[in-house]
Amino acid sequence: MYILFGYLFAIITAGCWTQNSIIYSYVGKRIGSGAVTHIRLWIAFPATLVIHLLFRGTLFPEGYSSLSYILIGASGVFGFFIADLFIFKAFEHIGARKTMVIMTLSPIFSAIISWFLFNEILSVIQITGVLATIGGVITVILSESNQSSEKTHVIWILFALVGAVTQAIGVILAKAGLMEGIHPVSGNVVRIGAGLVGLILFTLLRGNFLKDFAKMKDRRSLYLLSSAALVGPVFGMLLALYAFSWAPVGIVTALIQLTPVMLLPIDRFYLKKHIPPGAILGTLIAVAGAAVLFISN
Repeated sequence: MYILFGYLFAIITAGCWTQNSIIYSYVGKRIGSGAVTHIRLWIAFPATLVIHLLFRGTLFPEGYSSLSYILIGASGVFGFFIADLFIFKAFEHIGARKTMVIMTLSPIFSAIISWFLFNEILSVIQITGVLATIGGVITVILSESNQSSEKTHVIWILFALVGAVTQAIGVILAKAGLMEGIHPVSGNVVRIGAGLVGLILFTLLRGNFLKDFAKMKDRRSLYLLSSAALVGPVFGMLLALYAFSWAPVGIVTALIQLTPVMLLPIDRFYLKKHIPPGAILGTLIAVAGAAVLFISN
């Protein structure tokens, strides 16, 4: 039963990332993606402390092993700091759609690493479901991509690949920390806190720390960024940690990759964009892959 809840939470997490992608794309054009990456964690971290106080009785996580803190903290550094730096840089140079295609490799990296570390061996039908989900997502993104004659430099493809790998490492470290006994609510506090520390040091070294806060004079951006931070890093990541603690890493990561598929109805009915047949086919393939993952258990 818990494994099914893990899959459900992973799909809800994909919905949270869908909301985030829309808002971050809009706000990033107003104040810059670097400021968005940094400031959102300043908003998310206090919220996770309040949630921890309500659900665990203390403001900060207490009573866990040193190894669990280290693993979850390292997960936050990889997931909220290093991976985002590479991913946003790839967005800047090769575009969000091409980057997202490459990012769909992240669940494969997660499954491979998890196989070596946790001996999580997927069945043939589960592997089929994962590949179908990833294949469907890739089909959707490629079908929606605008044709461009500009040459894509290998360096930025490598940046996106590094983003996919470091995101997978962050997921595996989070799984390892949860296996050490840390509660998902506590793990979310440590993970976001560690990512925030990494971004603080990075912005201080680059001299952008105060500049990022100055951009928050844009009240509309601050409001939208606040809502995205609460839905994504706080609520969405909490659900993701529960999902990782209850279900295989490769499957959970694959389901979370449904985000671009969920953007289809928004593009069609809200943004009034034309959806090509290939995107519809990709949606059906991805949904079928997700269904296979549920049926297999």
